[in-house]
Amino acid sequence: MLVRPIKPQSLLYTGMLAGLASLPPLSIDMNLPAIPAIEASLGVASGQGALTFSLFLLGFAIAPIVGGPVADRFGRRPTLLLSLLFTSIAAFSCMIAPSFRTLLIFRLIQGIASGICILLPLAIVRDTLSESEAPKLLSRIMLVVAVAPLIAPIIGAWVLSWSDWRTIHAVQGGLSTLLLLLTAMGFEETLEEDRRTPLSMRQIGSAYAEIATSKTFLGFSFLMAFTFGCMFSYISGSPGLLQVQLGLSENLYSLVFAFTSFGIMCGSYISYRLGKRDVPARSIINRGLACMVVAVAAALVLVLNGFVHLETMAPALFLIMMCAGTIQPNCMAEAVAPLPHIAGTASGALNSLQMFIGSAASACVTFLTGYFTPALAMMISMACSIALAFAVYHGLRTGRAPGKLEMNPETD
Repeated sequence: MLVRPIKPQSLLYTGMLAGLASLPPLSIDMNLPAIPAIEASLGVASGQGALTFSLFLLGFAIAPIVGGPVADRFGRRPTLLLSLLFTSIAAFSCMIAPSFRTLLIFRLIQGIASGICILLPLAIVRDTLSESEAPKLLSRIMLVVAVAPLIAPIIGAWVLSWSDWRTIHAVQGGLSTLLLLLTAMGFEETLEEDRRTPLSMRQIGSAYAEIATSKTFLGFSFLMAFTFGCMFSYISGSPGLLQVQLGLSENLYSLVFAFTSFGIMCGSYISYRLGKRDVPARSIINRGLACMVVAVAAALVLVLNGFVHLETMAPALFLIMMCAGTIQPNCMAEAVAPLPHIAGTASGALNSLQMFIGSAASACVTFLTGYFTPALAMMISMACSIALAFAVYHGLRTGRAPGKLEMNPETD
């Protein structure tokens, strides 16, 4: 029941959208310190706990494909309320899961519901703001979202200090419930009736056909997805690197992970400030990607030469995350910009692609850990991801990617 609409220009509105976008990182990063405890509690082999991330991401990747068209047909508000309800139910079900298999099932459901939640802020921003204003709000949202990976492992470690891993899922369920109540009481529909598209296989097929032939959408979506794959290689590989290889405690691991994740917040702030100065989004992407390639290459050289120490790896990983924070909001805005009439579907496709790549990167780290040290396994996956991102970027500049797309802001 809508009690009092929240004004779109207000900080509360930005906070609500940021909260929705923060659900996935909270659902992932709060569990990072608890992986060894989950494996011990449910009797699974070391390393198998990472499957709770892979299944979450798999559901997260699948959901937007359906959630986007549903949001474009029925509106943002009902889609958001239903997805938040299922997010809460799934989180509380994870809390009481009697077996590892059951936990994986509910993590998959939690990922599906969260996958729908996260696509809606981008669609809502596109509903309410112009193409030039959207990147600025998205950068502010990403600035708030960047706090989630900072505090999530710390919250997880704090919960583990006085309870167990099940309480972490209870906290996730409580946060989802709070967002559900805030949305129900304060969020007003942003998609007008006359802008909604019919929910039919023909219309859905037509929308995805338009998306699949949009050179701009494909180029920036793949660029964003592969940079995310690089970032998520670190996120999924960090317990092995920091806790197993470097022997950090749960609390110290949380602090180091928070430090490196602070890079995302710094990158988002840099993007926001540059956007305020009317620096073109594509120019920001150019420089952010160049910096990220250099940082990943430097980290790989350190690992190959045996310099796997906290004081060497942490600064390099911080810089990588900062570059990702700079690139992500601008790629999001550029990808969806040519498709305002199907913004929900486009947002869903973008998030699905991003999560498929993230899930693949996570699985790659898990697989490579069986053959290499945790640090080298993580860096191989990161290097492959950033190499693919650079290949897409090079293709966009030369016309060899999905289609020629001029990346020089002066010629836009």
